[in-house]
Amino acid sequence: MASPVLRQETIHPVRSGGSLAVVGAIILAAALLAGGLIAAGETLLALAPAALGGVWATGAILQREWTRAIAMPGLIVVAAGATFTQVAPLAPLAGLVMTLVAWRLADLDRRLALTNVIADERSLRHVHSTRLLVVAGVAFALGSLATVVRVEIGSMGALIAGVLAVVGLSRLVVLLRRIMRDA
Repeated sequence: MASPVLRQETIHPVRSGGSLAVVGAIILAAALLAGGLIAAGETLLALAPAALGGVWATGAILQREWTRAIAMPGLIVVAAGATFTQVAPLAPLAGLVMTLVAWRLADLDRRLALTNVIADERSLRHVHSTRLLVVAGVAFALGSLATVVRVEIGSMGALIAGVLAVVGLSRLVVLLRRIMRDA
């Protein structure tokens, strides 16, 4: 028998206020990207994150999964493209982090909606949100630091730094899981 989380069924309305968090994260991500682009004088380009955020937020409210499949990669492309404009580097970084936060929250809502019986949904949401906020905060802090600190390293140094970052972040996730499980 398939796990209820993986079983494809009609998605029922979310039982708690999780959708509000998803819509809020989507709107914040789009606003950060559009605001950064407007501040840099890229008003026409700022319409893209506003439109994509509007489509995704509307789809989240109406429970249309296809909107996420279009808007989330679109917002990531806008954030990556904004780095090639005169936008302050923290605006696309913050927009990218919030886009990924919205994506994870939407995925949690979708999984909970597909599950018939949830033992302690509030606790599950709390643990998930705590982990998500810690990881997003670390990502934003490291990204912010990377925009300020300039280090000259070669290809091998970049490869070693990447491996160390992956190992360090996976250890951090294991530690967070252990802490959350014991709590």
